[in-house]
Amino acid sequence: MKSIQTKFILLIFGCVLLSAAVIGGAGILSAGRVIDEDSGRIMNLTCDDRAQEIDALLLRIEQSVNTLAEYSAGQITDLTRFHDDASYVDTVTDQIRAVALNAANNTEGALAVYVRFSPDLAPSTAGLFWSRTDRSGSFTELKPTDISRYSAEDVEHVGWYYQPIENGKPLWMMPYQNKNIGVQMISYVIPLYRDGVAIGVVGMDIDFEVIEHIVKDIRIYDTGYAFLVDDDARILSHKSAPHGSLMADLEQGLQPTADQMVASASDNGLLSYTWRGNDKRMALSTLHNGMRLGITAPVSEIDAAMNALIFQNVISFALIALLSIVLTVLVTRRIIQPLKDLDRAAKRIADGDLSIKLESRTKDEVGTLTESFRQTVEHLRRYLEYINGLAYRDGLTGLKNKMAYNDAVERLNEEIRSGKPAFGVVVLDINDLKDVNDTHGHDFGDMLIIDSGKIICDVFKHSPVYRVGGDEFVVILEQRDLTSRCELLNDLERKIEQVNADAQLASPVSLARGLAVYDETIDCDFNAVFKRADEAMYRNKAAIKAFSASEE
Repeated sequence: MKSIQTKFILLIFGCVLLSAAVIGGAGILSAGRVIDEDSGRIMNLTCDDRAQEIDALLLRIEQSVNTLAEYSAGQITDLTRFHDDASYVDTVTDQIRAVALNAANNTEGALAVYVRFSPDLAPSTAGLFWSRTDRSGSFTELKPTDISRYSAEDVEHVGWYYQPIENGKPLWMMPYQNKNIGVQMISYVIPLYRDGVAIGVVGMDIDFEVIEHIVKDIRIYDTGYAFLVDDDARILSHKSAPHGSLMADLEQGLQPTADQMVASASDNGLLSYTWRGNDKRMALSTLHNGMRLGITAPVSEIDAAMNALIFQNVISFALIALLSIVLTVLVTRRIIQPLKDLDRAAKRIADGDLSIKLESRTKDEVGTLTESFRQTVEHLRRYLEYINGLAYRDGLTGLKNKMAYNDAVERLNEEIRSGKPAFGVVVLDINDLKDVNDTHGHDFGDMLIIDSGKIICDVFKHSPVYRVGGDEFVVILEQRDLTSRCELLNDLERKIEQVNADAQLASPVSLARGLAVYDETIDCDFNAVFKRADEAMYRNKAAIKAFSASEE
């Protein structure tokens, strides 16, 4: 059976649990939605921001090449002469040379710059080509490639020339490896036109590392990073994936993600995928040159804030639940404790114990009930004391009677059985009570009994005195009265003499007494001690009679 306090605690805990589930669940769902939106916004904004940084670099490169292209086209004032006069071509080239070198020197990451004229209008090596032999070296003018040696379909060798011409507009070429200097490069090429006729191209090779440096410097969350792919989801720059590999081929299960990257018309939202066993999300942004900048991070890090929120909610719920239980225990204890006290009191009363004390701790209905119960117990205790007084008191002397004496004997017998009690027994008997009754009447006899009882009680102040017969008294000595038993017996004799001398009694008081002390070696129960005391009393009675006879 559950106690009332347990029911209160279960009720409060259930309410707290339900409230936490409803409020916390709604809060977590709402926070999860906000966190998802924030994470998507953060990743997309970061991706767009860094894409703009790369685009700014690309635009600066484009501006340098555009300026050089406009200047180069402006130097060809006579297209017919350019076609027929080789010296005119050389003059134009000389005019462009310094401008081209200056453009290359002032463009971040530039590794080479070239101005090439159409082999249909000028010699196949016409133009200029400045290149660095290494990243830190200075520009050196090299002999231009002989375009006529390669077909227009040979993209590897002359794609830089024919592709812009065929497109009819500026072209960013995807990164490729320059095997001469062992550098990854990316090129921007502009076709040159004069009077609607294609007269050549102007281009610049850029160290792809300047772009990769920006990409590698991008960090998001704890381990998030950035990468570059082309519009076919081919890896251009990645912290671990090899250059040129298709994303779909890197790991089984990436094909749908690669298809999404290729088909995505916009860069909003996040793509979810799994990479090397880790669930991840990716933001994409299309660069000015057609490359795609991706920023990726593990879902565990993106959702860390939500996980932390869930953990905080769990901790908060645990603390609130604990606090609620503590408060419930404290509050219900004030309510339940008086009821528990009443319950214990009722059980003790049922067992016959009326010594309980009840205090009204509250001023509510429980306090009123406690006070009523306390008054009832007090009235019952007084009534039982009155009844016990009638049952255990001698009606004549007011001393303890034979019934009370029997209870005391039972108690001492129990102590003898369970331990080694220390007590003594004094048996007293009124001498010549029958003669007083016969001579002066029972009223005088009763007065003699009363006077004798008073004398005994005055001497044995700390021990119970029992009237066990008409003229017989028993005193049970314990503690200091037991220790002082001899002195007390002497005091008894002196007290009797004093009372007989001072009081005008119809009959003098004469008490025969006998003393015995419990000895565990010879006494097996109380009656054995009493018997020795009673025998001593009779010997004393005989001695008193003999003394009285000798005086007569």
